[in-house]
Amino acid sequence: MNDRFTEKTAAGIMELYYIALTKEAGIMYVCDLHCDTLLEIWLSELRNERLSLKDTGKAKEPLHIDLKKMQEGGYLLQNFAIYADLHMSAAALSAGGTNPALVMPGESLAAAKKEEEEYADPWLQTTEMIRVFKEEMAANADVIGQVFSFQDIEENRKAGRMSAVLTTEEGGIIKGDLTKLDTLYDAGVRMMTVTWNYDNELGRPNRLPTGVREDFRNFYRFVPESGRGLTSVGKEAVARMEELGIIPDVSHLSDDGFYDVADIVKGPFAASHSNARALCGCSRNLTDDMIRTVAEHGGVIGLNFCPSFVMEAEDESRCFTSCEALAAHARHIMNVGGREVIAFGTDFDGIPRRNLEIQNASMMQRPADYMLGHGFTMEEVEGLYYKNVLRLYREVL
Repeated sequence: MNDRFTEKTAAGIMELYYIALTKEAGIMYVCDLHCDTLLEIWLSELRNERLSLKDTGKAKEPLHIDLKKMQEGGYLLQNFAIYADLHMSAAALSAGGTNPALVMPGESLAAAKKEEEEYADPWLQTTEMIRVFKEEMAANADVIGQVFSFQDIEENRKAGRMSAVLTTEEGGIIKGDLTKLDTLYDAGVRMMTVTWNYDNELGRPNRLPTGVREDFRNFYRFVPESGRGLTSVGKEAVARMEELGIIPDVSHLSDDGFYDVADIVKGPFAASHSNARALCGCSRNLTDDMIRTVAEHGGVIGLNFCPSFVMEAEDESRCFTSCEALAAHARHIMNVGGREVIAFGTDFDGIPRRNLEIQNASMMQRPADYMLGHGFTMEEVEGLYYKNVLRLYREVL
C-alpha cells in the first residue's frame, strides 16, 4: 500500500472528525500559537502570590489565559511560551528567593544565578518557567496535557483534555550553545523564536524607528536595515532546530534574519505572533513577500492581538483590536498566502489588557461569529482556528 496515500487518507479522516465535532458542539475549536502566561505565573510566584493556571478569576489582575477561560472559549491547544528577559534584573530575581534545587541538572547555581552581574541568567529563567509549566501540567492533568508529538494531541482529545505545547521566546537563552537545544527539546519545547527585541548570539531583531517617543506615528514608518541577519552560530542553530523538530519562529526577527531562516529551513517555519505589514506598518509585522515565503514553506502565521500591531493611530492609546480589524488582517494574509497559512497567535498575557474586544481566552468564539457573518467561509475560519495548526504539527511533531 502507498504510505503517502495512507498518511494523507488518515489525516483527512481526522480532519473530517474535528469538523464534525465542531459542528456538533456548536463551537470553533481554538489552537493558539503564542501566549506569555507562564511568565506571569512565575513572576507571581516571585511575589509570593502564586497564581494557578486553573483559574485566575479572583486574582487582583486576572490573566488573559487560564484553564477555566480556555474551556469556556473552546480551546483544543495552547502554545505556552517561555519568555526569558535578557535584561531582567539579577537583584529582582534574587529577591524572589529562587530555589537552588530547581536549576536543571548539570547547571551549578554559581553559573546560573549570577547575583554579582547586572542581569539574571536567562537559562535560569528558562528552567524556572519549565518547572512552573510542569507543575501546572501535573496539577491539572485531568484538564490539560503536554504535547511531545502530534499523537499526544489526539490522545488528549480522546481523554477530554486540552493540549499544551511548550515553546520559547528568545533564542538568547542558549547563549550560542547548541547542546542546549537538545535539552530544550527533551523538556518538550517544539517552537522557538530566534530573538526577542534584543540582539543575541543567534541574530538580531528589527530596530524601532527613531522618534517614536516624540511622535508615535513613527512606529509605523519602519524601514528595515540591511546587515542585520543571522550570525554564523544562528544559522547553525536554525538548522539544528529543524533537525530536532523544533519549529523556527521568525516573530521578532529582523527582515534579513527572516530570509536567512527561509534559506536554511527546508520544511515549515512559523511566525507565531505577527500580522500583515501592509495593513499596519510596524516592524513586528510581515510584508506580503514574507507571507508568501512562509506559505511556500508550508508554515503558519499567528494573528497577534496587540492593538498597536493591528491598527495604526496617532497615539498608542487609540489603537484597538476589534474583530473587524483582525478579520481584515486574516483576509489580507489569506489573499496573499492562501487560507492554509493563517492561524492565531494572540500574545495573550504579553499584551496590554486595554483596548481589546476579545478581552481574554473565554471570548475566542467572537472572531468566528464575526467572520462567518462577513464573507468568510466555514473552511477559511476552521483553518484559522485549528486546521492549519494541526496540519503543521502533524508534519513536524
